[in-house]
Amino acid sequence: MNEDILKAIHEELVSIRQLLAEANKAQPRSQPARTMSTSSSYSSGSASGDEVIPQPSEVVPNAGEVQVHFGKNNGVALSKLSERSLSWYATEQPPRLDSSGKPYPARPQEATLRNAARTLWHQNRGTLGQVDAPKSKSAPDMVVEAPAHPSDEEVPF
Repeated sequence: MNEDILKAIHEELVSIRQLLAEANKAQPRSQPARTMSTSSSYSSGSASGDEVIPQPSEVVPNAGEVQVHFGKNNGVALSKLSERSLSWYATEQPPRLDSSGKPYPARPQEATLRNAARTLWHQNRGTLGQVDAPKSKSAPDMVVEAPAHPSDEEVPF
């Protein structure tokens, strides 16, 4: 009887895995899947690949001194990490799921680590505080002045 139950569970898990794989192929994502993009984006030799690191939601002072609180880099300051590792901590990671499939709520230290990694990433490139064109939202009643010179205009692409 136990063997029959285990076989039924195994068959169910296999069918779930197949359905998820089909759903991932059929549904385009706004961001590439981490399992596929990580290896391919770094194979070109560029640490950032095609991935864009967003600006931090809050600039963290002394961002390089913030230490990783989990994993193989536990206790290591962000300034000591390689460019590739820093970019991983700066990107949005898929949520961890509990046993019922619901995502765990984000912990404050995770948000601090992500913002510190993003702050350090952009500080190293001199791009901290530059607003990306798609993210900037102007109020409807706000008057926007035209740039003084065409070269001062921000191009969205």
